[in-house]
Parts: sequence; structure tokens; C-alpha cells
Amino acid sequence: MKKFFKITAAILVLLLIFFVGTFKYRQYKANRMLIPANATALVKINTDQIYKSIGLNMISNLGYYLKSGEKKNTKTTATKFDTGLDIPAAICFYTVEGKSDHLFFTRLSIKDSVAFKNFITKTLNLKPAKNFKNETYFAMSADKRLTILYHKTAVAIACSSGIEDSEQTLINILDQKNFVKISESNFKDLNKYSDHILFTDQKNIAKLNFNSGNIDFSNEFTSNLQIPAKTVEHRVFNPENTMNLWLNAKLGKGENKSLKLKDLNLERDSIAKYYNGYLDVEWTNSTSQIDSVITYDYNDDFEKVEKVTLQKHDVPNLSINVAANANGLKNYLQQQNFIIADSNVVNKSIFPLYKLFVSNGPQNLFFSTSKRTKLDLKQEKTTDFFYLNINFNKVNKQISLPFITNFAKSLNKLEAKGKSIGHNKVRIDGKLEFNNKDINALYQLLKSF
Repeated sequence: MKKFFKITAAILVLLLIFFVGTFKYRQYKANRMLIPANATALVKINTDQIYKSIGLNMISNLGYYLKSGEKKNTKTTATKFDTGLDIPAAICFYTVEGKSDHLFFTRLSIKDSVAFKNFITKTLNLKPAKNFKNETYFAMSADKRLTILYHKTAVAIACSSGIEDSEQTLINILDQKNFVKISESNFKDLNKYSDHILFTDQKNIAKLNFNSGNIDFSNEFTSNLQIPAKTVEHRVFNPENTMNLWLNAKLGKGENKSLKLKDLNLERDSIAKYYNGYLDVEWTNSTSQIDSVITYDYNDDFEKVEKVTLQKHDVPNLSINVAANANGLKNYLQQQNFIIADSNVVNKSIFPLYKLFVSNGPQNLFFSTSKRTKLDLKQEKTTDFFYLNINFNKVNKQISLPFITNFAKSLNKLEAKGKSIGHNKVRIDGKLEFNNKDINALYQLLKSF
């Protein structure tokens, strides 16, 4: 028996050494990854750290994962998501000089060209066509926001929030033209971070990690907001709120820009002229609103006539408080048709979900889904210029919007805080908590879709 345990222990030690060695080697290769020399920003997805986090969580909660896996046809799922790609220890997406900040590129190796072609045609619904080079193929999504260029051993990918020309840049990336090692680039400091997802443009940095039962995130960035002194004040909120938010900061000096909402234009300078550097949002339970519903019917003469009925329904009891020269700001918003002057409600085309009633005091402008709302303007001190708190369990009980409740049913709470960390620099720290505190957050997130 002793001999059996010794052999078993030796095998386990060797397996541990093998996995640790493999992990270290993959990290070594990731640190020598090539990126374009003219990259302006990077998003690094540390795939091995994510695998490691989920793997350790599986060991601790094996029963949950085995039970969860029984509900799926794993063979079909594995085939559908067999990308044919050689996934490295870390994947980098980057923007490049001369292209939009919203256009990201990456390059990945292909280990199985047949599986890769099946994936892009059957799962991504792309239709590849031969490019100008032999055995090089080009494909674009129907909305033209995803573009790929590939040959037998590698693929270059471009993804954007809009429609942009990326073909020549993809050719350069596929050929690794003018590439450098990440350890020798302007982003060499990136290798010292082990965060699951990290973004940087050398001036700003954002991090995100998937933990057991929560996702934590942080973002340090340059802001033109005028952040007040370290100790500020915010309005005292109801502890039973579904959601509350405050922002204690003035609009900094900058280029006068127009905020376009439907057919309306709001000038930044005009808003700043009246805004006194504080706003908050509060959601407490539900309230009722009555809407007119228009239907059509035919009278005895077979003429089509309009029929108006009143319908009562519950909506979030939402209030927005803006510190401002209230009369000046309200008059400006009425002139721009943001507020309908006759009825004192926000233009339905701007906020179509619910009626937002408008009222004001001398130094505060109020927006609310209830005419009866009276805000307590009592304040208390804080060191956070920004704060957000959402109770998703209450959200699910108080609204019935499937696209929100289906996603939010596994969530418990979101909390985020913002502080000033220097001249024009701020830091936002936050945590998104799930109802299940034991299971890896990424796994729970993927299961919710």
C-alpha cells in the first residue's frame, strides 16, 4: 500500500511540474509576443490566467460544474466552438496610428485550417473569398464591423463599432510588417500585470478580473472634469433604494461640443453656464403612470375611427436632481424642446420608456417619474466624487424588461466609487457581485446568455 501511495504521489508531483512548466513557458512566449510598432493602445486578454482562475474554481466546486455540464450537449457545443485557432497565453488587440480609436486589430495562429474555416462559415456566418494573394482569403460580416484576412497558418482580425476601411492594415498585420516584441515596445510595462483583461493607451489604464462570485474592475484616466476638494458632499439617500448615483464635479473648460439627441442639439457651453457641479439619481420602488393608448376601429358606416383608452402601469420611481441655476437651465431646455413647456415633461422622443415630469426650486432642477416626489436635500460628507450602487435583486422585482431581467437574474449588486488621484487624473474602482458567491464570475456570466 505504501508503494502505491508513493507512486501516486510521484505521478501527481510530475503532473504538477509539467503543468507549471507549461504555464511558465506559455507566459514566456506571451512576453515575447509581436505587436505593430505603431500601436497606440492595447487590450491584453490574459487567457492562461483566466483558465487558471476557472480551473482552480472547478476543483473547489466540482459538483456544481459536473451537474451544470450534464444539461448541455457537450459534443455539439465543442464542435460549434472549435475555432481551429492556437490560443496563446495572452491575446492582444491593438489600435494603430492613422486609424480610428474604435478600430481594433489582432493576429492569431491557426492550428487546424479545416476547423477554422468551418467555424467562420457555420458559427460566424462569414463567406470567405480569395484575396489578391494565392491561398489568402478575405471575409466580412454582414454589418461590416468584423473583417478577417487569413491564410493556412494565421489570421488577422479587425473589429470596430462602425464601418471602416481596414484591408491594407490587415495585410500588414497578417504579414507582421513593422512588428516589434511587446517587451521592446512602448507597452513593455504591460508584461508585469497578471490581470485577466487590461487596457492601456500609455496615459490611461483599466483592469478587470473574474473572481469567485464577483468581477472587480478599476480605471485610471485623465478627465477634464473639475473635481472638487477631497471632502465633498452628496444628498442623503434612502437605504432601501434600488439604485442611487451621484456625481460631484463641474464641467471643465474645453471645446464647445453639441450633444445630439434625435433632432435636438444641446450645447456643452450652454449647459455648463447653468450647471453647478452636482447631480444625483435615485430609484426607490415603483410608481404608477397612466398613458393614452390609441387604437383604431370601424363605426357603423365602416369608417375608420380613432379610439383612445387610458392604461395604468407600474414604472420605476425614478428621480434626478441637478444642482443648477434652475430657471436658466429649464428655460434653455425648453427652448431646445428637450422639455415640453406646456406639460412640463421631458420630450418623449428623448426618453420614450416613461414620462419624466419636471419641477424646480431656485437652485435645483428635478426630473421624476412621479409628480408627487419631494426630495430631501439634506447632505452628508464623503471622499468620493462619484458613486453608483445598483441592487439587481430589486431591479428584477420592479421592472419587466426581458432583455434586462434575463441578464440580471444572476446578479446581486454593482458598486463603483470614484476618487481624484492627482491633477486631471481620476480612479474608478468597482465590483459586480453575483448571487452565487462560490462560482467563477465569467462562467456565470457566459451561462446567463
